[in-house]
Amino acid sequence: MTIGFERLGPLPSASCTIPDTPGNHSSRLPWVLSAMLGVAVVVAAAAMHSNQYSPVQEAWANVAVLRPSVHGVTVRHTSAQPRPAAAQGRSASTTGTVLQASPVSQTSAQSPRTFAVQRVLREHVLGVWLALCGAAVAGANLWLSRKRSSDAALARPPLNIIPVHLESVAAVPYGATERNAALARPPLNIIPVHLESVAAVPYGATESHDVPRADNALLVASSCQWACSALAVDEDFSVETIENTLSQLFDDAIKTSFPSLGVPVKPAITPGRDVEKGEYQCNNAMALTKVLKDAGIPDAPRSPKEIGECIVQNLPSSAVIEGANVAPQGFINIKINKDYVQEQLYGMLKDGLQPPRQRKQRVLIDFSSPNIAKEMHVGHLRSTIIGECLSRTFEFCGHDVLRVNHVGDWGTQFGMLIAHLKDNYPDFKTNTPPISDLVAFYKESKTRFDADPAFKERAQQEVVALQGGNEENLKAWRLICEVSRVEFKKIYERLEVTVEEKGESFYNPYMPSMVQELMDAKLADVSDGAKVIVSGAQVPLTDLTQADVERLLQSNLLKTPMNEQPALVQCLTNEGFVVDDQENVQCLKVGSGKKQKLLALTAVDSNMGLETASKIAKGLSEALVKTQKTKQGKQLVVNAGFLDALHATPGLVSSTEESADSVFVPSFTYPFMIQKRDGGFTYDTTDLAALRYRLDEENVERVIYVTDVGQEPHFMMLFAAAKDVGYFSPDKQRCDHVGFGLVFGPDGKKLKTREGDTIRLADLLDEAPKRSYEESVRREEEKAALAAERGETYEGLTEEELQQNANVIGYGAVKYFDLRQNRTSSYRFSYDEMLSLKGNTAVGLIYAYVRMRSIARKAGVANSDDLLTELEAQHPEGLSVALNTETEWALGLHLMRFSTTIDAMTEELAPNKMTDFLYELVTKFNAFYLQESILKAEDRDDKLLLCEVTAKILKEGLRLLGIGVLEKL
Repeated sequence: MTIGFERLGPLPSASCTIPDTPGNHSSRLPWVLSAMLGVAVVVAAAAMHSNQYSPVQEAWANVAVLRPSVHGVTVRHTSAQPRPAAAQGRSASTTGTVLQASPVSQTSAQSPRTFAVQRVLREHVLGVWLALCGAAVAGANLWLSRKRSSDAALARPPLNIIPVHLESVAAVPYGATERNAALARPPLNIIPVHLESVAAVPYGATESHDVPRADNALLVASSCQWACSALAVDEDFSVETIENTLSQLFDDAIKTSFPSLGVPVKPAITPGRDVEKGEYQCNNAMALTKVLKDAGIPDAPRSPKEIGECIVQNLPSSAVIEGANVAPQGFINIKINKDYVQEQLYGMLKDGLQPPRQRKQRVLIDFSSPNIAKEMHVGHLRSTIIGECLSRTFEFCGHDVLRVNHVGDWGTQFGMLIAHLKDNYPDFKTNTPPISDLVAFYKESKTRFDADPAFKERAQQEVVALQGGNEENLKAWRLICEVSRVEFKKIYERLEVTVEEKGESFYNPYMPSMVQELMDAKLADVSDGAKVIVSGAQVPLTDLTQADVERLLQSNLLKTPMNEQPALVQCLTNEGFVVDDQENVQCLKVGSGKKQKLLALTAVDSNMGLETASKIAKGLSEALVKTQKTKQGKQLVVNAGFLDALHATPGLVSSTEESADSVFVPSFTYPFMIQKRDGGFTYDTTDLAALRYRLDEENVERVIYVTDVGQEPHFMMLFAAAKDVGYFSPDKQRCDHVGFGLVFGPDGKKLKTREGDTIRLADLLDEAPKRSYEESVRREEEKAALAAERGETYEGLTEEELQQNANVIGYGAVKYFDLRQNRTSSYRFSYDEMLSLKGNTAVGLIYAYVRMRSIARKAGVANSDDLLTELEAQHPEGLSVALNTETEWALGLHLMRFSTTIDAMTEELAPNKMTDFLYELVTKFNAFYLQESILKAEDRDDKLLLCEVTAKILKEGLRLLGIGVLEKL
């Protein structure tokens, strides 16, 4: 029987309470427990004498100790499912007041399964009956453990069984009362209860979140009848990263060291500066010096070194840490246990790669999003491959991912396309027109639209008919959309991208009612005839910043003719901004230096243009808000005349007896428009309706938009507007904009064809495999020529293999070159650089993978695809991953950071985290490969395991980037 679960962390709020007194249990329970334990001892003893293994024997053999506990828990019932073998033996940890049994490790696959009762009675809290029963268990435990003392380790951790009499409870992980001292995974405390079934509640689960699927057999009691039953335990086979584990340990140590410290202290864990002293370090001691001093804690250590030593003294024992020492400066060097790393790397080979521990969510990723009737160009490359990479990463972590292609399938451009279609193919309803070259068709219609006023007017009428639901126009629209989808599909297949189309048109039915609801609820306003949402907040006049003043000017004061605002004019005159020109006309100085000009106050109003208003607001705000030194430090001081101007503006300043005077400051310089003055809807309307649908109807908890950085202001306004009207709740949901820079040509200019047109994405993708194929053919010819000189026959790669290799390398090179960039930065597109064998390229990584896989073949391992199984058969005494030399240890430690990299990708949404990790991985592997004589070494097979786990992680990392690998070149 395998017990596995997600780290639970703090349990949810109580739906029941288990009191820590035996008197509250059923009076029949001790008798039932006695009978059960008697049977348990008999079954366990029988199991110890038998060479036959069964899940029931294992279950009863693991029964160790009985103890009541005080826990409030909430539970969901889930169906049981068979547990995959790859999921066995994952770790877990949390805090709580429960017992901790000794950890164990898995024995060799060739050894018989061995089990023994690991714990004896620790507390006599259930009365005489339970004490007697516990004594019987203790005696049996002593006898059985001595009998099996020759075994190296136990195959499974024991269960701590806690009898209760409730409606429902959940599996509880081990507590902080004891810490693991060995390498094995910590055990699980299982609570047998009075119900039909029990489920493990994962960390962070609430009533609104389903418990992830689970499927382990646990011991439960139904109506006080004890039996073995298949129950639902969390099926999330995630692992804790080294960094998170260290963070938890040092968090405990800091709390234990300074229990009266009133402020939370987040452990500052970073990679060590000097690996000889420690692979990691904790940097909290220096910052704690001031915190402890300010807190006034008596007898608290004062120097960083003393604080660090105190933390180390209270550091819980752990399988992860070999030792810790304090530097004179106070930072704590942490040495990682090499045996622990070996165990974890071996587990990666045995159980497969596991994601970092995360609360599972429903995540929607909006990416690619080309426009219908237009071909995908180089600008769509980044959104498509970044979105695909993020989708794969979230899926690897076990999240429920929705991949959405928000295509531009609605808008005024369809009017001219439909009019042009009707003119050239009047029978389009019965005969499909030959418009496969939709780009040329679009250009033809656009030319007519710009040159022919009559055609333009008819095109506008066709749009109205389309939006009104005209069936003929809808058929034409569907036809045009389908032609585009065929072309999009070709690109997605080449890039191995999966995305589900749900375009702008999908949300059309939701927009009219949404706008009306917002107006009825007074969540939207009318501004210059348009309906808008203005996001912002009330800010006390004493707290205004320069940015606040800039937005107040642009959104309010500069919209009213300045000559009609005497208080503002007086303020600006005093500051030298308002002067008289040669004709004695009051003017506002705009700009500075030689570019300065005078603008009549009568012209300073809402008609002067957004660019001019922005320039004026920025210049004035810099002059009206100054930084002054005070006894409390530097403070911002707003010009008193400007505050008078605010008070003089009707309805702008709010004043109450209970609070200081305040003003509503918009979050953005212009409002979020949901309906134009002519009644038409905007992109703002579509995106707001889409976000509302995704959060409410599709129950998405995290929405990620992948577009260029130029759209970031729009999405910030979208998120703010959705929050203001109640569609988006930041404490329950999360919205992210993943912005990316532009793609330039090798000359640093926009990537265009010789004719000046934007390069088609299809053409861009054709070139890389073509160059890769030509290079492969050249290399094959050189190898054949060398073989001929030696009088040998060179078989080489087949034409099919050459084409396959060219596609894998070519497409992979384009993707990797893009993903390795800081996504917010622009970059220069270069085939020569991306297809190079040198440096941080996909080609170099793929070649490194081929080298790793060839080592096993050269070693004569018959089944190189399942190297671990074959080597285990050859070594019944056991194997370990080689970490003896400096290069082996550096490589092994870096492999352990794979899950940390995944964590960073899902948090920071930065694919270059993975490319950086993989490049460093290959660099460390090459150092190991060049220094170590792998095939001639005494520990050859241990070194082969290190090569194998490296290849496994490299392959998975490339897969998450959307890049394939090759077994030979």
